[in-house]
Amino acid sequence: MVNKAKKTQWLIIFAAVIGFALVFSVSEICAQAQKTLMDLNTASEKELESIKGVGTATAKKIIAGRPYKSIEDLKKTGISEKAIESLKPYVKVGAAPAPPKPAAETKAVAPAKAVAETKPATPTKPASPTGPSKETVREAPAKTVTAPTPAKATAPTPVTPPKATAKTQDVSPAKLAPGQKVNLNTATKEELEALPEIGPVKAQAIIEGRPYKTPEDVMKVKGIKEGTFNKIKDFVTVQ
Repeated sequence: MVNKAKKTQWLIIFAAVIGFALVFSVSEICAQAQKTLMDLNTASEKELESIKGVGTATAKKIIAGRPYKSIEDLKKTGISEKAIESLKPYVKVGAAPAPPKPAAETKAVAPAKAVAETKPATPTKPASPTGPSKETVREAPAKTVTAPTPAKATAPTPVTPPKATAKTQDVSPAKLAPGQKVNLNTATKEELEALPEIGPVKAQAIIEGRPYKTPEDVMKVKGIKEGTFNKIKDFVTVQ
């Protein structure tokens, strides 16, 4: 009877030790699993994609919906309840990262510190009123200063405006030989300028008004009237 009691006692002690070890190992496994869970608020896109059933699109939805207070908040991102249930063994919700401080506050503090740390400038001592020393007076000979003579005011010379060259060129005499005629459709600008009362402006206007069917058509050009045509009609032709 004594041996049976001792065996029973040892069995109870052994069972208690095994039970304690099991409880400790389970709690340790749970703690380890808790550490390896992905935090929905801080996990990167690649870390989220490593979870079974999470693709690139789902990972981007999770990141766009941050921060989360619970896993159920994933419904706001459009993820189905079935997908959320499959994610629960692999994810957790930690504290949301604090938003960065606005840069305006840091910039406002910086100049205040600079003003506080700046020491007032020490005033410079005024120059001695005693004037230059005797040695300086001996070394520097006095210089004679001659007053500048005022310049005589010269009257501005009147500027005569240049005369218009277009008119003088238009009134140039005929430079063509007797019997020589200029083709209005093919003549160069220099050849047209050789005609009576035809200068560079009218010559260019004749070139721009081509082609001409008859010599009289040249009177359609601006600046060439009947009087000018009567002076050039004996020197022009149309071919």
